Amino acid sequence: MSAESRRSGRRDFLKTLTAATVAAPYVITSNALGATGVAPASDRITTALIGSGGRGQQIIAGGDQVVAVCDVDAKHAERTKQKIDAASDTMGCMIYSDFRGVLARDDIDAVVVATPDHWHTLIAAAAIKAGKAVYVEKPLSLTIREGRILADIAQRYGAIVQVGSQQRSDVKFHRACELVRNGRIGELKTVRVEIPTRPGDGNKPWTPQAVPPELDYDTWLGPAPLAPYHPDRCHYKFRFVTDYSGGDVTNWGAHQLDIAQWGIGADDSGPVEVEGHGKRNQDGLHDVFYDIHVDFTYASGVKIELRSGGNGVTFVGTEGSIFVSRSKLEADPASILTSRIGPDEIHLARGGPENEGGTHMGIWLDCIRARNSKALNVPVETGHRSATVCHLANIIMGLDRKVQWDPAAEQFVDDDEANHMTWRPMRAPWTF
Repeated sequence: MSAESRRSGRRDFLKTLTAATVAAPYVITSNALGATGVAPASDRITTALIGSGGRGQQIIAGGDQVVAVCDVDAKHAERTKQKIDAASDTMGCMIYSDFRGVLARDDIDAVVVATPDHWHTLIAAAAIKAGKAVYVEKPLSLTIREGRILADIAQRYGAIVQVGSQQRSDVKFHRACELVRNGRIGELKTVRVEIPTRPGDGNKPWTPQAVPPELDYDTWLGPAPLAPYHPDRCHYKFRFVTDYSGGDVTNWGAHQLDIAQWGIGADDSGPVEVEGHGKRNQDGLHDVFYDIHVDFTYASGVKIELRSGGNGVTFVGTEGSIFVSRSKLEADPASILTSRIGPDEIHLARGGPENEGGTHMGIWLDCIRARNSKALNVPVETGHRSATVCHLANIIMGLDRKVQWDPAAEQFVDDDEANHMTWRPMRAPWTF
């Protein structure tokens, strides 16, 4: 059988398979890896994990059979392979150090991208072009323009891309946003978003160190500027270096600002004015913003207030308020929470507890089987718009002045200095 015939056969199978066979995501189980009672090997959704550090270790990969793990750190890759092999009672998971080797395999249907932020869009774009479904961790992008490029590529290829803003698959957030969108707190006025923010290692002095033998550091840097190695640049601490991440503004902001956008109905839009300030270390490797105070004003007049502090979202309207976090859903008055959403009212994307089949990665797998990108909870366009709000916060804190933003054109209004900050050159040979 030719490679094209195999691809066609797999596509035909996925079109007809129902969502009832979806495997449990986020944790490896025997069912997720192809144990007795699941579909035969020729019919399973096969996945690969690209990036097996902290977040990759948490989510591993969804699907019926995990066949590959890719990481530029050989120790991370080996540790993850052992977990996958142990859970599946096989030695079938292969290790790769170059994601292009994974994407070249015709027997891999989908990939989970859990790399540092500066690699998200490039790998996701390459996977889409290789015909794979993609689950890409949040934040979707490092810059506004690269997020737009990826969203356009996904649309052009008709790709199934789920962004890892998994709070949209949590029944608490789903319920809160439906109540707000259906006017249960009256006219929405303000959304207060609190996130925890950290300065990293402060102004800690550093000197270049030798690259560990297990790490392909040049590939780890990838499109980012060439820089001397230090462990405080890599693995989890990459999050505090602006060459690779936007700090907790894009880490936690990509969760809570995503919920704020959902609640005000701005999944395809954004603010029109942004102002605020924050702190950052003046020396050392870690230079992201923390202790933040940013306001976003939307064309409707609704204002989102982003602050350092707790971790949750409060919607404030003329007739009440709703607070939602990963541990709480509260309303004032409390009777708001008992309100029923009628059949003719706004019903948002599906969500629910894991035992109801509503996990974030499970929804992605449902969509792969049905070849239906319309049922995704966080498609790439939504992930791009939510990440954009985070990037706007970092940009204006760097400028330390008010800016006007055109969400349709995705440009600052008459502001060349700010527009220059929506993109960063990529180090050769890496490009879209």
